[in-house]
Amino acid sequence: MWPQVFSIELFGKVFPLRSFGLVVAVGFLVGIWWGTRLSFRYGSDPRNDHRKIPDLAWWILVGIVGGGRLAYVIINWGQFAAEPWRALFLWEGGMVMYGGLILAVLLAWWKVRRLGMHPWMTGDYGLTAGFLGQAIGRWGCLAVGDDYGAPSTLPWAIRIPEKLREGSLFPPELAGMTVHPTQIYMSLKALALCLLGVWLLKRRRFKGQVMCILLGGYAVLRFLVETVRWDSAARGGFWKSGLSPADVDVRLFELGVADPSGRLIDVEAYRELLRQGVAGVHPELLLSSSQIVSLAMLPLVVALYVWLKRRPDAALPAEDGSLRSAAAAGDASAPSTA
Repeated sequence: MWPQVFSIELFGKVFPLRSFGLVVAVGFLVGIWWGTRLSFRYGSDPRNDHRKIPDLAWWILVGIVGGGRLAYVIINWGQFAAEPWRALFLWEGGMVMYGGLILAVLLAWWKVRRLGMHPWMTGDYGLTAGFLGQAIGRWGCLAVGDDYGAPSTLPWAIRIPEKLREGSLFPPELAGMTVHPTQIYMSLKALALCLLGVWLLKRRRFKGQVMCILLGGYAVLRFLVETVRWDSAARGGFWKSGLSPADVDVRLFELGVADPSGRLIDVEAYRELLRQGVAGVHPELLLSSSQIVSLAMLPLVVALYVWLKRRPDAALPAEDGSLRSAAAAGDASAPSTA
């Protein structure tokens, strides 16, 4: 775990470069590159779409960051009510991917129309490329300790260092314990969706087919990963009976490991409770906010899939792929006018 790459001191203040931001930036640039390559073959206008990708990508970035942060602030408003300006402190961490996905899709739709690109065809290859970028970016979550998993003894569980580095988002009470590598799960999930998208692009029968399948796949896989997440308080949702944060605070106080407000006063004793599998010592969600969104998204995606499949103007000719390959080859051989 490597929360900070390095820090610079200017005007008496220290400005750290966090590994999360660096890795996400790399993933974003790789996603742009891959989206540009895919546009040559699968864009509605292969000779021009690739020139519009960078402009579109910046609006998607605004959606991911802005929507992700906004969703986190809404879910955890209690942390920001007294100091709402802290919602702008992105370097402190805290984003919800679903919020970023939703706002990014809305802004991308608006920008695609402004640029004269076909929205459904752009969604097919754009989402495929986006998942490659996310597969890389999720390693940034692992580096800083965000989106951590529940304690586990599985062979592939990862061990959190005994001494956490400055800027780590892993909770101190999990130091030295082994947990589900949920960040890696989410990276593999995104990579699998990217590869599925590449495979489907060559076989799609109508515009928007790939986009719908990938969104549905994301909803299902995200729902499953959420079952082994441990950052329950940050995600929010519907709590299991008797296992809300308030209920757990009372339980920990009764066990003598926390004060009346729920703040741990004996971290080692709490770790031992976790190792022994004692029930009721950690808040547990019946459904997280992300799982609720997943359940809401699935029927919408299915309805969109059926609607697009029935639209005559959404059908693609069988020779679509070969024609776009030829167009891409012709464009690549043409002299640059940039």
